[in-house]
Amino acid sequence: MSETPPELSGSAAVQLADDEVSALRQAGEAWSLVPRARVQTGRDFIDPDLDGREERGRPGERYLRVGRPKTQGFEHKAPGWLEATSRATAPTGDFARLRRRVRSVLLGAPLPTRDLIHERLSKVKALAVLSSDALSSVAYGPEQIVVVFVLAGAGALAFNYDLIIMGLIGWVLLSVVLSYRQTIKAYPKGGGSYIVAKDNLGTLPGLIAAAALMTDYVLTVAVSISSGIFQLTSAFPGLVSWAVPLCLLAVMLIVGGNLRGIRESGSIFAAPTYAFLVAMFAMIAFDFYRIVSGQCDHGACATLPHVGPNYPATQALASVGIFLILQAFASGCSALTGIEAVSDGVPAFKAPEWRNARTTLVCMGVLLGAMLFGIVVATHILGVRVDNPNGTNPQALLSKLATIAFGFGSLGYYFVIGSTLLILVLAANTAFSDFPRLLFFLARDNFAPHQFRRLGERLAFSNGIFVLGVLASVLIIVFGGDTSRLIPLYAIGVFLAFTMSQTGMVVRWWRRKEPSWRTSIIFNAIGATMTAVVFIVFAVVKFLEGAWVVCIIIPSFVALFMAIHRHYQEVVDHVTTEIPTSPARLKPVCIVPVAELNDVALQSLAMARTISDSVIAVHICDDEEHIARLRARWDVWGNHVPLEVLESPYRSFTRPLLRYIDAIDKQRSDDTIIIVLPELVATRWWHALLHNQTALRLKAQLLFRPGTVVISVPYHLQHAPHVRRLRRRGEARDNDDIEAI
Repeated sequence: MSETPPELSGSAAVQLADDEVSALRQAGEAWSLVPRARVQTGRDFIDPDLDGREERGRPGERYLRVGRPKTQGFEHKAPGWLEATSRATAPTGDFARLRRRVRSVLLGAPLPTRDLIHERLSKVKALAVLSSDALSSVAYGPEQIVVVFVLAGAGALAFNYDLIIMGLIGWVLLSVVLSYRQTIKAYPKGGGSYIVAKDNLGTLPGLIAAAALMTDYVLTVAVSISSGIFQLTSAFPGLVSWAVPLCLLAVMLIVGGNLRGIRESGSIFAAPTYAFLVAMFAMIAFDFYRIVSGQCDHGACATLPHVGPNYPATQALASVGIFLILQAFASGCSALTGIEAVSDGVPAFKAPEWRNARTTLVCMGVLLGAMLFGIVVATHILGVRVDNPNGTNPQALLSKLATIAFGFGSLGYYFVIGSTLLILVLAANTAFSDFPRLLFFLARDNFAPHQFRRLGERLAFSNGIFVLGVLASVLIIVFGGDTSRLIPLYAIGVFLAFTMSQTGMVVRWWRRKEPSWRTSIIFNAIGATMTAVVFIVFAVVKFLEGAWVVCIIIPSFVALFMAIHRHYQEVVDHVTTEIPTSPARLKPVCIVPVAELNDVALQSLAMARTISDSVIAVHICDDEEHIARLRARWDVWGNHVPLEVLESPYRSFTRPLLRYIDAIDKQRSDDTIIIVLPELVATRWWHALLHNQTALRLKAQLLFRPGTVVISVPYHLQHAPHVRRLRRRGEARDNDDIEAI
């Protein structure tokens, strides 16, 4: 490795690779052969650091004052280092300023990158932002256990197996939480399934995990929001026909909240999350109070229409097969989705990040397990029936439990429904936190477009947020906002990512033998085994219900990632410089298309003449009289630049010019063609419609011509006073130059 330059020290120190140092020194040697430009002095001096220099003091006591006007919008950090302030990035046009004001009102003012450290989440906010998906799954997970039996016409028999299934799901939950604690410890900078699988299993398994996670995140938004709207329509059946528009409105609100930034989204989502926790535990407590106090004995609760073991049989079943139980187990495991979000989002925590993340993960697991256990046991003891989702105006399980606890239409009932609606809608925020971050990692490794690496004005990955919002909206429209139709597509991607991540951790512990690896490998091996079993069960029993779609989507994503990576690799391998990198080897030939010999043409010719001694002015026309008049004016001007007239009887401009450029280029193989284009810049958008835009079309053609440089010399349609002021300034400077000569 090379030495660190002496001017770089501390956090700014940079170590360059030896091959990079060698290549740069070789390039520098070629530049050293070229004489340096003359030193600018006096009025010609240009200060790159923008220091305003002013002499002050009395004769004999003169001193030089250096300052930087604040209106320039830059702050000096070090020699050769300026920081652009908010003034420098502020828009200048009227419409652009209006757009910035509207954007600031809706999303907040732009934030500097240094504020990113202040956007970190505390454990309290992180539990709301990163755990809302997992916690909110209790609104549909326990219900999905019984729905399988209801759809099979054996709803009453669900009470024989629901507690057993819940016990198995609890064991999976415990295994996953303990496993991800090891992952967070091993990857304190963030250990999502993609990173863990890619580091330990290889690139292809990592991409499979990434594809599974992307599918999961999109479905998280669609399922959470559609389930939340289902809770709303359970309380207000008249809104059933508005379910899809309400879902889309919820997506828009979530997108807007996340575009405001991490910290503000944490503040927005904290209250609904904790309100939901209060509502759930209060509802469970009141349900058990009614059970313990005997209020539900002797059929008191059976008077409610949704309580009792007598389901209407749609078909006869002699016995419940293992396949049906596995279906119920797989559907119930949808309550475990979102657990990996804490592991993915470790960088979003305040320091110490990994310790805070592990604490938050345990809290989330305890709360999730307690709510799942309470809801399933209360449903079992009370004998609450679950409606067929394909029936007329089905009512959610939580709505029925809230009715038993508080009474339908009571304040407590609406508190449960309202908080459930909010957290289900806002649970999508977990996906909006992790989906853009996953795209960032993929883009960093050249498996996704590089646009996803860019932070927006509010320090959020805006491009990823927009993409997720669009994909989730399309999914909601296609499936009509029906949660039961989306669930079969949901958990298969989640548990595939779980399995890849935990298997990768097992390989990591086995290879590296890090401290406490024997204990950690046991936890991760159990987690990998349990999640693999759930994945296989889900893939088999839910295949015909829609899981086959995910089996197509994930390989498609992987193929897309590989294609993007091949493109970026080709860019690295095949990009060659078409123009010499040493000034000594650069031999420019400037070609200037001109229409008239006027100030516009003269400024372009002057620019070209400062670049090269080889300048050719080209005029293309089909009018012989116009050609003769231009040649006469050229002679009067002094013929300082050769004029080449291309008569075009077929009235074509672009193609003859391109052919002429090719002919000039063939005369010398080592030259560099520079096209200096005079280009009209209109001050009003509709002015562009009144001109031919020939320069714009020519630039588009020359863009694909190798070894060609295009320089635009703009001429603006300005207001007359401003033009006169510029003209007077230019004439005064020309007179001073002539006097100096």
